[in-house]
Amino acid sequence: MTPKRSIPSSEGFGEIFKKPDQKFSNKSILILSKANTYGVSRIGVAIRKKDFRLAVKRNSIKRKIKGSFNSKVLELPSSDYVVLVKKSLTGSDEKLKKDLETIWQKFIDKNV
Repeated sequence: MTPKRSIPSSEGFGEIFKKPDQKFSNKSILILSKANTYGVSRIGVAIRKKDFRLAVKRNSIKRKIKGSFNSKVLELPSSDYVVLVKKSLTGSDEKLKKDLETIWQKFIDKNV
């Protein structure tokens, strides 16, 4: 049985936004992290409804982000990660995937 990898929004988002241990960003994505005591990496995704009106689009972006996270989860340090998607996110799925890979690699390199 795999451990739960999502952060309940009531529990963790606020604390991570207030005092992140690390943060990396690019033009369209900001990822904040804070060390946890659970022994596993967890993720939360924040997308404003005002920026992406259609739920289909928001859910599609969340699936891509979580898929990227799951591909790197074993390499990432045991922390809570919150991905904040900015309004400027446009373009292809390949660009989003490439941007996420770059940022995840920064977290991996920072904690080696």
